Amino acid sequence: MSTPSSHTRGSERPRRDPDANGQIHLGDGIVRELNASSRPGKGEILVKVFTDAMTAYGDGDLDKAVRLGEQAKQLALRSTNVREFLGLAYYASERWKEAARELAAFRRMSGSTAQNHVIADCYRAQGKPEKALEYCDDMDMTVPEEVHYEGQIVAAGALADMGRLEDAVGRLLRLDLTPNEVSEHHLRVWYVLADLLERLGRFTQARRWFQAVVDNDAELTDATERLAKLR
Repeated sequence: MSTPSSHTRGSERPRRDPDANGQIHLGDGIVRELNASSRPGKGEILVKVFTDAMTAYGDGDLDKAVRLGEQAKQLALRSTNVREFLGLAYYASERWKEAARELAAFRRMSGSTAQNHVIADCYRAQGKPEKALEYCDDMDMTVPEEVHYEGQIVAAGALADMGRLEDAVGRLLRLDLTPNEVSEHHLRVWYVLADLLERLGRFTQARRWFQAVVDNDAELTDATERLAKLR
């Protein structure tokens, strides 16, 4: 589980719909976009390369995923799907500069801020929390709730990197922390909030949020161990 002094790596990954053999099937919309973006006569090759790249990612072979993603980029420099995928593959490989570059290209080309939190985390990893905070603050409020929450986690981490722990806590407390239906992004926020509160010496409040994580999914994080140390 990510803490305010680490990164959200692993929370963002390309979605895949594998068949029984583990091979993914691209949606019709993605195939159309790839064909429209590819170099003349290269659409069929691009679809195959991109499919193999996503399959490699899903199999955990990041080196192959990056290599094929780079090939796909050469075949379709203006494909938003390719640039987004390659950015996330670089991110999973902890190649922060390359990831930020590709995802910034995706952002410019698509107009979407859906990967701003990942770009921000890349800047955190490079020791640039102020830049990270800029990208978090620039996220469109129409992004899915889980993306918004991830953005606030990264923002809190950036504030903590700057020594602004109280501001980091305040950032997370502005979120809806008592949803009717708990999802993983709620647990992630609770864990980070508990970590921050512990660092501030507010142990009773920290215990409350670590306990909430444990009560909902004791296997997701090390919250059980963290809670035991606070008793």
